[in-house]
Amino acid sequence: MRRRGALAGVATVVLATAGCTGGPSAPSPTPSASVERPFTVMTTQAPSRFDPAAAATAADSIVALNVFSRLMVVHPDGADLKPDLARDCLYTSSTTYQCDLPPGLTFHNGHALTASDVKFSIERAYRLSVPATSISLFDSLQRVDIVDDLTVRFELKYADTQFGYALATPAAGIVDEEIYDPDALRSDEAEAVGSGPYALVTTADDHLVFERFVPYRGALTGVIDTIKLQFIPDSTAAEKAVAEGTTDVVWRSLTTAALERVSAEIAANKGATKAGFTRVNPPQTRMQRLAFQASSPHRENRAVRAAVAAALQSDRSVASLMPPTVTGAVASFAVGGAAEIPDLGGQRLRLTLSYASASQGQRDVAGLLRDRLEERAGMSVQLVPDAADADLALTDEPAWVNTAFGWLQAYVDGALPGSRAKIDDLVHRARETADADIRQALLAEIQQQAAVDLTLLPHSLGSETMLLGPGTSLQGQPFGPAWQLGLWSLRS
Repeated sequence: MRRRGALAGVATVVLATAGCTGGPSAPSPTPSASVERPFTVMTTQAPSRFDPAAAATAADSIVALNVFSRLMVVHPDGADLKPDLARDCLYTSSTTYQCDLPPGLTFHNGHALTASDVKFSIERAYRLSVPATSISLFDSLQRVDIVDDLTVRFELKYADTQFGYALATPAAGIVDEEIYDPDALRSDEAEAVGSGPYALVTTADDHLVFERFVPYRGALTGVIDTIKLQFIPDSTAAEKAVAEGTTDVVWRSLTTAALERVSAEIAANKGATKAGFTRVNPPQTRMQRLAFQASSPHRENRAVRAAVAAALQSDRSVASLMPPTVTGAVASFAVGGAAEIPDLGGQRLRLTLSYASASQGQRDVAGLLRDRLEERAGMSVQLVPDAADADLALTDEPAWVNTAFGWLQAYVDGALPGSRAKIDDLVHRARETADADIRQALLAEIQQQAAVDLTLLPHSLGSETMLLGPGTSLQGQPFGPAWQLGLWSLRS
């Protein structure tokens, strides 16, 4: 376990204050038989990187969004955009986006945060361009200029009406230019220094500890002083913690069967489990999608892609690459019915299918997809948990921002060579136009092309799972830009 240096300053202040008190020394307190546990959030999904420029999973975003401030913030319900760390951001021309900072901003380590740090952070993330992060939403960026210590100006290649949303995503997290390398990702062994509502003060294999950053001045102020993010091995551990009341929050982590048991107990006890847990039901944004991986030799084979899509059509329950509640969603994929499977020349094709072993229910969904591909398309499919080099990957990762462009990013980033020019042009025009009807038509064309290419397939849609213990609630803006976990919203 590593205890971060941020706490050393806190301890020094406490000791100094204690040393200044007059009068006789107070008697030492009697040691308690047990130490009170901190406010605890449990999840099966652990972050793999603490650098916001490398945030590539929903688990990574827990650190990126809570520890690092961004200029803008998005309420996922309706995708409302407003300033976070910035005092204000606006277009001063069709290709110029300017943000003003309030004076006196600091990082967790006490260093001043100025426009220079903002320029450094955005340019660094763009330079590193880590795959599967939100950085491709910055494609319209031409350069970043410092007007003065409190003003930063973004010059765009074209009139991008969506640029403010990019500034609300994890890759836009502001880092301290005095200690972050401009040309390399920061090691997880090094201190993660941001300016967000919570500072990461302790890291261990099975947990992280966050402490509230009192000087934070953005839109996502936290209240709970110390929060422990506990990583558990499986749904069984989560269900046990709920039954025994050893946690305050469970995020994701429960299998379908476990969730049914908990829900039945809640229904039988008038809204709460016997231990006092209630369920939060965010909108249905947990999208199961199946992607052909870029490394797969079968990805360029149109017949194989069509065979996979046809074999899974009868079990598909969502017709779009995004939730239907997102503005711009179009039903473009066939749902239900018996689809004709293309002839693959009589060969029994061998494929590998990866899934996230720590994600609730992913193993069951992957098993269903395997069975359908083997039964209907005559393929041989091997399940390989957490494999980066599989032919197919099942993912339930949310978009980085709950807009059509956010949800389409995975398809756009991996467009086929023959579709690349067309898709880039459609995205450019859709982001450039201020006319909602024209944007809708362009987004529809992108989604129709996705249904032709079949490199990314929608499968099903559900809601995230969040259980709150007795006395725990959510207030304010509870989640990140696409329903990621926000520690700042928790109250106890």
